[in-house]
Amino acid sequence: MIDITMPKLSDTMEEGKILRWLKHPGDKVTHGDALAEVETDKADMIMEAFDDGVLQEIILPEGESAPVGALIARMAAPGEELKPAAPAAVPGPKAETPKARPAEELRPAAPKKRAVKEAAEAEVPPNGAAPPAPPAVEAAAALAAGAGAETHAAEPSPAPPAQAQRPRAEVVEMRPAAAPRPAAPPHEAEAAKVKASPLARRAAEEAGIDLEQVHGTGPEGRITKRDIDNFLREQQLFRQRRLVTPREGSPGTWEELSKMRRTIAQRMAASKREIPHFYVTMEIDMEEAVRLKKSLEATELFDESITFNDIVIKACTLALGRYPRMNASFENDGIRIHPSINIGMAVAVEDGLIVPVIRDCQHLTLPEIARAAHRLVAKAASGGFTAEELSGATFSISNMGMLGVEHFSAVIVPPQAAILAVSAIRERPVVRNGQLAVGTTMMLTVSCDHRIVDGVVAGRFLQEMKRFLENPASLLV
Repeated sequence: MIDITMPKLSDTMEEGKILRWLKHPGDKVTHGDALAEVETDKADMIMEAFDDGVLQEIILPEGESAPVGALIARMAAPGEELKPAAPAAVPGPKAETPKARPAEELRPAAPKKRAVKEAAEAEVPPNGAAPPAPPAVEAAAALAAGAGAETHAAEPSPAPPAQAQRPRAEVVEMRPAAAPRPAAPPHEAEAAKVKASPLARRAAEEAGIDLEQVHGTGPEGRITKRDIDNFLREQQLFRQRRLVTPREGSPGTWEELSKMRRTIAQRMAASKREIPHFYVTMEIDMEEAVRLKKSLEATELFDESITFNDIVIKACTLALGRYPRMNASFENDGIRIHPSINIGMAVAVEDGLIVPVIRDCQHLTLPEIARAAHRLVAKAASGGFTAEELSGATFSISNMGMLGVEHFSAVIVPPQAAILAVSAIRERPVVRNGQLAVGTTMMLTVSCDHRIVDGVVAGRFLQEMKRFLENPASLLV
């Protein structure tokens, strides 16, 4: 028998809460399968199986919490004989020995039988229409529908033979007399009427998007993959704008911190208290980058549309490769320079901020970075991150340009050496060849840990980013 314990899905996690079991007793499990959705201090995450076998018993029910390392389920190993599973332990008072009760307490409840009798003896009007169900029957039908019961017209059962009649417990399914069977939703027929490319249909299906909500920009209004990407980004932008709106509440109210917000408060306070921050800002000419983005959109070279955030991530990856001290951590009174460049993207969610990670960016092309970023941003809306997707970042980027923020500085995510703050692309007055002109620029601010990075290294890192962003053709190599 294999014990399944609550895993440590984040570096600060102390306990987890089972939101939903994705496997049930008797289900076959293979290594890497999703076992359950777990609420942690960072986000709702997926707990994966580390062994093969058959799920034998669930010990921690849905909605309950347990500390890291606590036993939450058991699994039978391949070839191991399955044993009858004991019911999950439910905390509560100790069971008492049943006592004799008066006969009146053992009688079945009369109102239920009367309700069934009223439903069975109801007269049918002359026009053949079914009569309205009594209130008791309607209430029972509503309860059945809420539990997922299928509704259809009740049919009287033939009476059993006289010799077979004896006192027995009856289970009566109560259904409305004239409720028609609901027709299947015509999603497939409606989707067939919408003009969309096969790639767009597949992307919409994966993201759970109704194609009728998407505006097509292709020939004759055909929906392309780029339209799906733009729709997802608009939804994400809407959520981010909604999230920065002050929460409703009256002055003097008090809110208990959620696990995520409590973790953010603790880690950011520790970061500002323990890490000696310093900040370096540089203005970047983005006219060539804007021109490149428009050109890529017009030529449709890639399946995924390229965003400015993708361009910044690629430029940052190249700059980190040339200044690896920026891709480091402060550990055990020493400096660890990481061999891989794992970029964390700060993404706003309903209850705070998460930082999903794009791994091994040094090996990814610009379209591959765009594909990975698009997948993580879409996943932030629905949840279900794995531990690997939310851990292991060696450098972080916080982009508030879509909110029109012209300049800000970010707080370092420990134990990383730095974090890059990306502001909005704006038209600003610039001087070119001694003449005043209108330019399209963007402010970049890097926050650095002075124990790891000196000001000269931070400045050269931004110079390198400036060089790549102002000559963006190099990002396509």
